[in-house]
Amino acid sequence: MLRATTMNENADTSVPTRASWFKTVFSFWTLRATYAAPRGPAGTAILALGLSWLALWVAIDWTERQPVPTLSLDGIALLAWYVLGVLGLAAILRWSSSTSAVSATLTLALGLVPLPLLLMTLIAGTVRPVWFIAAGVGAIIYALLYLGRGMAAVTGRAQPRAALLGVAFIVVFVALSDVTNAIPDLWTPGEVEAGVSDQEIAERETALFEQADRIDQALEKVQRDESPRAEAFFLGFAGVGDEKVFAQEVGLASRVIGERYRTSDRQLSLVNDERDLNGGPLASVSGLDYALHGLASRMKLDRDVLFLAISSHGASDSAIAVSNSEFPLTDLTPQDLADALRDAGIKWRVILVSACYAGGFIEPLRDAQTIVITAAAADRTSFGCSSDSDLTYFGEAFYRDALPEAGSLRDAFEKAKSAIAARESAEGETPSNPQASFGAEIEERLTGISQSRR
Repeated sequence: MLRATTMNENADTSVPTRASWFKTVFSFWTLRATYAAPRGPAGTAILALGLSWLALWVAIDWTERQPVPTLSLDGIALLAWYVLGVLGLAAILRWSSSTSAVSATLTLALGLVPLPLLLMTLIAGTVRPVWFIAAGVGAIIYALLYLGRGMAAVTGRAQPRAALLGVAFIVVFVALSDVTNAIPDLWTPGEVEAGVSDQEIAERETALFEQADRIDQALEKVQRDESPRAEAFFLGFAGVGDEKVFAQEVGLASRVIGERYRTSDRQLSLVNDERDLNGGPLASVSGLDYALHGLASRMKLDRDVLFLAISSHGASDSAIAVSNSEFPLTDLTPQDLADALRDAGIKWRVILVSACYAGGFIEPLRDAQTIVITAAAADRTSFGCSSDSDLTYFGEAFYRDALPEAGSLRDAFEKAKSAIAARESAEGETPSNPQASFGAEIEERLTGISQSRR
């Protein structure tokens, strides 16, 4: 460490006065070399950084719980886990560098807090696992440089061992936090409305009557060329409107399947989302039947394949919950879906049901021309469908992580099933036991569609 010198009357040059802790931490963030330890005690910087990151997390969590966030004290206890993480990193840095500067290593540890917050905000909900890998590698490189520069400044010499051990600790801590789902949620989504005005009732009535027009308008964009080869179509169905996770999961499914099977110009989604009642078509049993007939009229039914992705709550009788802002909607049963597909004449289909007790859909739909994949067995619940989730456990494991890179739907299902089982075991949950039925004829047809896109 280069010590700052005082001005001498006869000196030609002098070492600049050491910067404050705040300027020094900013230099670390921008990965600029700093050749002198900061001046003064670090207590003020520690307090300011700690309060700033707490306020930042409260703001991010508040934003995620719109439109009516409600303060919840249940997540406060989990903040202690992250306090322990910061203290643990500071202890590792101090021990591995044999320095007595407790406040300095604690300030360095606090300075890294924005990194996981930024990754959580920017990366959540991305489609391709390669993006997670790239983000993780970038974060590790950045953390190595940050800790290396910081430890060199506060100790006066290079500390590669401390930087490496510090990054290893961060990786383990982040992995444990993810496995245990240790997220200190301080806000929960409140009730969107306490009562319903006459105007709102009228608007809902209008919305219900215009569903056929909305579906017709969406179907205008669905085009099928004259190619004799089999093509894929996509229909999404997000059943419950008061929890964003279902709309987000169907959105992810449409993007992933669209990229994999070229359904981008042959897709339609029925989405219940109380945040947007005036956008696209809403999800209902009658709307599903109407949409299936509309898609069937554009398909070559003797060869084309329909992907139907359903995401919602499920009941023990295997019915899919359908609800949206107190509209008079009925739930979707396995027989409803089987009848609607038969009436529409769609025989080549891939049915993906992300819901509790979804395994009850397999038997009514099972045949050689159908694949049915469900997030849970007929007597089991699935997980991750709460208000504070971006995706369900099934959505993360199947749509986000497995399907983009898998060799086939069967391969994607097996990978997702293993990942879900490992996660549920680590969290002490009763296994959801995802189920699947793969019709032999349609597996061959999907291979042909996959080959045709390359």
